Amino acid sequence: MEKIRLGVYTFGIVIVGILVFTLSKSWFILDRGVELVEPGSSKEEPLMTPADRSGDLLNHSVVLWERYLFYPFELSRETVAGHRKTLNHARNLTVVDLESGNPRKLFHRNVYIWDYFTGADVVGETTEESELDSVLASGISTGKNLILIGMTEDTNKDGFLNQKDRKQVFVYNPVNTNLVGILPKKYSLEKFLTSPGKERLVMIVSLEEEKEESKKKKSVTVKLPEITFYIYDIRSGRGTLVERP
Repeated sequence: MEKIRLGVYTFGIVIVGILVFTLSKSWFILDRGVELVEPGSSKEEPLMTPADRSGDLLNHSVVLWERYLFYPFELSRETVAGHRKTLNHARNLTVVDLESGNPRKLFHRNVYIWDYFTGADVVGETTEESELDSVLASGISTGKNLILIGMTEDTNKDGFLNQKDRKQVFVYNPVNTNLVGILPKKYSLEKFLTSPGKERLVMIVSLEEEKEESKKKKSVTVKLPEITFYIYDIRSGRGTLVERP
């Protein structure tokens, strides 16, 4: 009887340890972000081994538009308020063309993906219906494009890509394999607005604060709005910044 009790306690401790490790790892990535590695540095970015990818492949793979399979690297999902309900944090995203079987990483190096989604009018199939729901955004029309929000530049110079850096927005078209950053220079995403029309994005964006040294160097500057609207037409690839909101 004593052995059974000891076995149950041991099993419980192991389960709790696994949960604590998993959660602490997810929150560490979420809070601290992705450490930048300079070329030639003694530090190296961790290679994606089959063991690293297995959880993402099994639990977070999703097929969109009946042709493209997407799966993240080191996904950490966060539940939030608002129309999205969930945020898909990850370090990279891979797409596989189901016709050719060719995989492609969207970013050449690991970055800090804050979220990725496509419009809810998408037609797709997946073995996990809830997983498809997690990448669909209601009230936003994107056509056959994937929208990514990410931090790819260390704008606060702390050596990490994390939520403290400028939030950039990218549109990925899997047909021509184009990944395009769409925000004006020095502007950061604050939020998306819903119901903007077919294949159109409307965002509230904010201007990154300049350092005092940069301000002194500029004698004459064009006054840009600190917070305003940015309208982007996905089909034409053109954006408009509202200068006087």
